[in-house]
Amino acid sequence: LTQTPQEGGFSSPDKGESAANGQIDSGADVIYAAAGLSGQGVIKSAAAHKVWAIGVDSDQYKQSALAKYKDYILGSALKNVGGAVYDLVKSVVDGKALSGEIRGDLKSGGVGFADSNPKYVAMKNVVAAVEKAKQDIVGGTVTVNTQ
Repeated sequence: LTQTPQEGGFSSPDKGESAANGQIDSGADVIYAAAGLSGQGVIKSAAAHKVWAIGVDSDQYKQSALAKYKDYILGSALKNVGGAVYDLVKSVVDGKALSGEIRGDLKSGGVGFADSNPKYVAMKNVVAAVEKAKQDIVGGTVTVNTQ
């Protein structure tokens, strides 16, 4: 949303809303933004245009600050930060401190998808496709480029 952090790209819902408006005007029917607080503006725009938004980091469908837009939050990409912090602290307590990069993946439960919106759950073919993709990734049939 901005070139530098000082410009507030991750803390400006108005910038997120403006960017989403542009994407929707260009034909997008689903918007996903990993943009901190700016993501709230993305979700607001999606709801105003009656298109889907995908939340990020936590289950944004359940966030009270976004309650008036929740019907347009298809689901949310999740990071299990609490689990990663727990694993790190436990490794220190156990005398086997983890060091270097700590990565979460689908297999370990480090990332996932919140499916709290009943409208998403009702899309049986989409839910099945997402579950198949998850199993293919966990099983190694599909390799996700992490670079």
